[in-house]
Amino acid sequence: MEYWEKLSHAVKTGTWDQVAQVVRKMDDGERHAAARRLPKLLKEMRDENEFRWLDQQRSLALLVAGAGTVGGAAGAATWVCRADLRTWVHDDEAARIARTIAELSADRGPEWRADFVRRVVERMERRTDAQAPLWHIVDRLARDAGEGPPDGNAYVLGWLEQGPDPKRLGNDPFLDVLVPRLFEVDGVGERLQWECGAHPRVTTWRSTLLRLTAEGRIERETLLDGCLRRLLRGGRDNALRWFVHLHDLLEPTIAEAEPRLRDHLRLLPAAPGPVAEMAMRQVRRIDENGRLDEASFAEAVDAPLFRPEKKLVRAALVWLNTTARTRDRVDATLRAVTALFTHNDLDLRERAVKAAVKHAARASGEARRAVRDAAADLPADLRALVAGACGPVEAPAAEPPPVSGPPPFVPAPRPVPIGSPAELAEELSVCLRHRDPSLPVVERLMAALVEHVHRDADTTREVLTRLVPEQLPWVRPHHPIRFSDDPLDWLATGIQMALYPSHRPADPTVAARYSLREGRAPSGPSPLRRFAIWRMLVAAHSVGLAPTLLATPTEASGHIDPGTLVARMELLEEAGAEPAEPDLAQALLRLPRDIGADAITRAERLVSPAGKALAERLAAGAYADPVVTCRGHVLDDRFNQYRPDPRFFFLARVRPQEETDHPLADWMLRLPAAGDDWEHVPPVSFGNGDIAWWPSLLPSHREVAAAHMQFHLQEWTDESSAGQGAALLGLAEAHGPTGPATAAALAYGLGCADRAERSGAVDALLAFSGQGALPAADLGVVIGAAGAADRLKLNRVVQALTDAAHAGAYTDVWAVIHAALPALLPEPGERAPVGLPDLIALGTQTAEITGHRTPLPELAPVAGRGGSSRLVREAARLHRHLTGEDR
Repeated sequence: MEYWEKLSHAVKTGTWDQVAQVVRKMDDGERHAAARRLPKLLKEMRDENEFRWLDQQRSLALLVAGAGTVGGAAGAATWVCRADLRTWVHDDEAARIARTIAELSADRGPEWRADFVRRVVERMERRTDAQAPLWHIVDRLARDAGEGPPDGNAYVLGWLEQGPDPKRLGNDPFLDVLVPRLFEVDGVGERLQWECGAHPRVTTWRSTLLRLTAEGRIERETLLDGCLRRLLRGGRDNALRWFVHLHDLLEPTIAEAEPRLRDHLRLLPAAPGPVAEMAMRQVRRIDENGRLDEASFAEAVDAPLFRPEKKLVRAALVWLNTTARTRDRVDATLRAVTALFTHNDLDLRERAVKAAVKHAARASGEARRAVRDAAADLPADLRALVAGACGPVEAPAAEPPPVSGPPPFVPAPRPVPIGSPAELAEELSVCLRHRDPSLPVVERLMAALVEHVHRDADTTREVLTRLVPEQLPWVRPHHPIRFSDDPLDWLATGIQMALYPSHRPADPTVAARYSLREGRAPSGPSPLRRFAIWRMLVAAHSVGLAPTLLATPTEASGHIDPGTLVARMELLEEAGAEPAEPDLAQALLRLPRDIGADAITRAERLVSPAGKALAERLAAGAYADPVVTCRGHVLDDRFNQYRPDPRFFFLARVRPQEETDHPLADWMLRLPAAGDDWEHVPPVSFGNGDIAWWPSLLPSHREVAAAHMQFHLQEWTDESSAGQGAALLGLAEAHGPTGPATAAALAYGLGCADRAERSGAVDALLAFSGQGALPAADLGVVIGAAGAADRLKLNRVVQALTDAAHAGAYTDVWAVIHAALPALLPEPGERAPVGLPDLIALGTQTAEITGHRTPLPELAPVAGRGGSSRLVREAARLHRHLTGEDR
């Protein structure tokens, strides 16, 4: 057994190359015997670690040991692909490991190697992490076999990232097979998109392919056809951008572009904007050389006219104007531009009308009649232009069509309680696998844990015992309790209290360091987050002691049904247990604004101090609404060490109208926590985490929750997936008045860079509008002030407001724009904020649809400046509508 002692010692204490030296000296029988003992050795080494994981050195040692001793191709592939052996190494070390494994398997024959490579590649397809060692192993064995590159997308992506140096790519024997596959494998564009902004002197895949094409090593047709095939398959902009750049840098000749005309035409209707722009450039080049037939021309100009990108629509209009006379396409031009007479963008509508008027004199009577018919719904000034060129135009109906309004608000469904220990274990398993649970998810699981341990401790412990080894290996009898802000640690603490009650800490109030009475300095987490941390840690310690938690919501908004809350308090009194201080405070804050008489009468029979406090609060109703103010300030950004310069902030103050009957509730309904200045406003940091659940802590006071949130939303406008949309939807689900703090939170959500988060903000705006609770005027004031201070990108806000208007909220969107414009309109000589003309155009559209003509005196000076700038034109158009001059 000397061979095994040497091998196991090398695995435990040595490096992977020392392990390889031991394996080289073993005969076939010894390798076979060692392979049978490796799984047990791996388990022992994992168990030695508190967290049951292996460090990089041991992982690589076991990887080489298994690859060198496991005899069958299937078994060897399974071993090297084990999840617990995944680790990251530099490409150079991965290549050395691969050479070593190739040497150790040199005597196993080409069939074994081919089978091994195939099986590893199949497993690589299902993985995205720690692929470097596997790819190098596969690549080395495939090159040694001399049978060409393996199949599989993962191999191609590995060749892209870990393969030969691009400077020496021309010498790669796999080049001719793998280059065409670059255009077939998903993921190539995303990995290479960084090259689109790379310095020209940086060696990239793009520059390398162009060099090899110039040298004749790669055929131009391979790259041109490959780019078009990939673009025709479609995808997101970031997945296609690299192929567009490569195609443009190839600079196709007319002789190369003309045979590919049909492919370019197919890209125009629905491809992402940059792809469609490239396709239009190629079609126009073909047309400029007189090689575009009329059917293809009509197809090429019709497609972009119906696209949402204004840049493409303008390009199509320019093309139509240019070729109307030079190629005798006047009738075709008039018929095409009428499609824009109903366009939402008023500037494009006006451009289309002017194009029709410009060419009408040379058009046929049939084409002019088509223009007159399409012009019936145009505003009066544009109808007059058409009538002067094409003949009389019938006026539209006097009254605008009725506006349906936003969709009605539908509350989210109620959370369903967890009904059994088995269901609890299943949902815990899902939560632990996802690794990032939200507070509502953790609250629901924690409540079920408390209740099921109380009802059936043995069964609950049995199912938890099966769950812990794989997903919570650190939950052990003597393991120290983790007092952290990680929701997974809260659950782990609760599970540990359930499984090992005899090891419960004597003083669970150690969590008080997260309490609201300490840590008020700006460096700590925000008040709402600190409160949630304290409450959940205390809830975890109550597992096995209390029959229930008071403050678990019964509604998606965070509210608790008063009758259910009284029943929970009765259960606590029956068990002789008092609710924890933060649990009672949270329950009182989650009372709805309307409380039925039955719950009040039933609560009068409660006898414990907490029960009497609940009865008094139910009789008095939900806490009175505090006074919330929110104003703009220019402050030194001392909250962010990377941006210390003065910046514009909307900051809220919250002051209770009266002291509550619970000090914690009073603390939560106040902002800032201490003093009247802003040195106590918490900074934006990762410690404040996901804010999506903050409204559920104050579901009857959403304006207060918004006051806590809006500072963070301001700082996160350029962040991706920070939970802005979900947080705003949480505000919409909650109850209570709305005002300037809600408006500030909404404004910065509508200006968020992330499209998905911005879409969530639009949904929240529609929900507020559907409830009749949108603070439209306040929202306009915030957008105006923040936009003028360059703290909001108006083009993003306009996109969001446009989506909200098209969903039916025309009246509210007009009210927002009407309140925003006075602060945004520039004085003479000042530069207008980017996106302001689009905002004015949207204002005109919504005012026309709703029939509003509310005066806006600030428009007149801008509209009367003269000139042809779009700002002046849009201001004049809106001014004419509001003053009735368009009638």
